[in-house]
Amino acid sequence: MASMMDEAFMKLVQAMAGEDGIKIVKCLLNHGEITDDEIALEVGIRPNDVRKILYRFVNSGLLAVNRFRDEKTGWYTFKWRLQLDQMEGFIASQKRRILHRLQERLKYEEGHKFYSCGSQSSDCPRLTFEEAMESNFLCPKCGSPLQFTDNQNIINALRERIEALKAELG
Repeated sequence: MASMMDEAFMKLVQAMAGEDGIKIVKCLLNHGEITDDEIALEVGIRPNDVRKILYRFVNSGLLAVNRFRDEKTGWYTFKWRLQLDQMEGFIASQKRRILHRLQERLKYEEGHKFYSCGSQSSDCPRLTFEEAMESNFLCPKCGSPLQFTDNQNIINALRERIEALKAELG
């Protein structure tokens, strides 16, 4: 796997499962095929938490799992492995999903005029014109008058990111 692919893949793993997901993926890369209990011991994460992350990866098509039955106990053992040949497709599908969300957000930003009180507080919202009218052009959190907020910087940033993703996807 190329280093650009490694970086993109690890960013997606981080987004999907945080630092624990990265630890698990690195363990899988080192071992090839390994049980969830062995992963838990090696990375120091509770077995149930390891399994939750592994199932999330399986549902995304990143992992394959083989099930073996212990003839003595009757218990099943699951061995997990990364499907390295699926990573490029997985990354492309995630990028397409992100692209779609960015396009929807761009459409929303371009289709609305926004108002805010100008407060630096994260509690004070940015409202659409309709929402501002409903609140009599007063901030619903702090009560200050609302003023038109130019969203051209947001629109430009969204357009740039959309174009970059389109270029990456070909």
